[in-house]
Amino acid sequence: MAGKVTLANTDDIPDLMEMFWEAFSGPGEVMFPHNEAGRKWLQRSFDNFLGQKSYYRPESKVAVVRNVNSKPVALAIAHIVGPGQNITGNSWKTRWSRCDDIPGMSEEKLAEFFEPLAKAHHLVAGKEGHVFIEFVMTKSKSRGRGYASALMEWATKLADDLDIPCYLDAGMRGMGICDRCGFKAQDIEKRYGGPPPCTPMLRSKKQ
Repeated sequence: MAGKVTLANTDDIPDLMEMFWEAFSGPGEVMFPHNEAGRKWLQRSFDNFLGQKSYYRPESKVAVVRNVNSKPVALAIAHIVGPGQNITGNSWKTRWSRCDDIPGMSEEKLAEFFEPLAKAHHLVAGKEGHVFIEFVMTKSKSRGRGYASALMEWATKLADDLDIPCYLDAGMRGMGICDRCGFKAQDIEKRYGGPPPCTPMLRSKKQ
C-alpha cells in the first residue's frame, strides 16, 4: 500500500542507493562519491543493514515508504544499540562497511563525517541501550506528504516497544518533526569542546 511503512529488502537496494546519493549530492559527494567505488561501498553497507544480525554491531533496520508502483520513495536507517555496544570512534566501519579495499573510497573522508557525530552520540547516550535513528530521507519529488513523520513514528514505536530511549542527530530542516515526536535537544557544547556538527536529540523511554 502506498504511504505505508514497511521494512526494506535486498531488491530495494538500488532505489535506496539512489535516494542516498540524492540526499548527499553536491558537497556530500566528497564523502560519498557518486561513482563505481561509492556504489560498491553503499551496496555492501546496505547488505550489512539488511543481512544477518551480528554480535559485533547493533541490529540494523531499514524502513521505507513506497509509492503506488511499490518503489521506495522515503527511507529510515535505524539501529538497535545494545547495552555496552560500541558507538564511538571508528565503530561506523562495522555498522556501515569498511572501504580500505575499494580504490576511490576515502576512509579519511568517511571518518571526518562519522566520527564527530559519534562523539556527540556517545556524550548523550553513553553505553545504555537505545534506538539510534541514523538517517531519514525522502526523494525530492515525494516530500511534503508526511513520509518522514511516518518513518519517525515507526522508529520511535520501535524504541517504545523495546522500552529504551531513542537518539538522533538533527539538522535544521528536521527539527520540527523531532519536536513533535518527543525529542529534546541536548546541550553538550562544553563537553564536546565546541558546537557539535548536528544537534544531538534524545527521546526518553516511554513512561
